Amino acid sequence: MKSGVGQRRIAATAVTVLGALSVISFAKSGSSSLPAEPYGKDSAAGACVVCHSLEKNGPYRSAPNLWGVVDAPKARADWFGYSIALKKKGGQWTEQELDEFFASPSAFVPGTKKTMNGITDPDQRAELIDYLKTLRD
Repeated sequence: MKSGVGQRRIAATAVTVLGALSVISFAKSGSSSLPAEPYGKDSAAGACVVCHSLEKNGPYRSAPNLWGVVDAPKARADWFGYSIALKKKGGQWTEQELDEFFASPSAFVPGTKKTMNGITDPDQRAELIDYLKTLRD
């Protein structure tokens, strides 16, 4: 291995490790500037909060906010890079369409960018949709 390449790899690894240690140290310090647990983490939509915000006017994450999604237009967030397939699908997120999407995103919208596995349990999908219906004014 050439010394320049090896030194860069060692330096990059050191920066990664030190960065991780500083985050752990910061988290253990009990600092109040750490973000609170995501809203809805312990709800039917608990897995969704990894990418989606659930609060009204909640923070942007890697995917659009789900507040008011039931009966809202598909591909409604101007800033998000939705798939062409979802934009062409159009319409609104009815309960029935959300159920079909949650069962199999790629079957409901062939060409979707949504990478989640489908939710095979219909009761779990119904619980999620019922929860999402509460996220409105």
